[in-house]
Amino acid sequence: MNTLKNFEQVGRRGFFRPVGMMSFEQAIAVVAEGIRHARSLELVDLLVNTSGLSGFPSPDVFARYSLASKWAESAGAALRVAIVARAELIDPQKIGVLMAQNRGVNGDVFSTESAAIAWLDLGTGSTPPTG
Repeated sequence: MNTLKNFEQVGRRGFFRPVGMMSFEQAIAVVAEGIRHARSLELVDLLVNTSGLSGFPSPDVFARYSLASKWAESAGAALRVAIVARAELIDPQKIGVLMAQNRGVNGDVFSTESAAIAWLDLGTGSTPPTG
């Protein structure tokens, strides 16, 4: 399966929207592949929309640790990564994001592409204020 057919580059930004039914471990690997591809293109930031992935339940804390570690290994510190996920898969405290940030990732998770793009457009790597 060629998952990178769902990868698009616009200037220095990448957009990766993988789709398919798979296990959580396969989803982690697919997203990591897209992140590594963005790095190979020397992109500044990447939006990964995982909303088209299905076949797995909301991850527990150990699964979130696994994804944070793998994605941190793939992203490094130079690539800003905005992940879009279905709201029911996002931990209210964003524990996976915190774990990835502790490993040097400049990233965050959002429930919509518009929020993810707004964050990337800030270019600061910090979550915009809410309120």
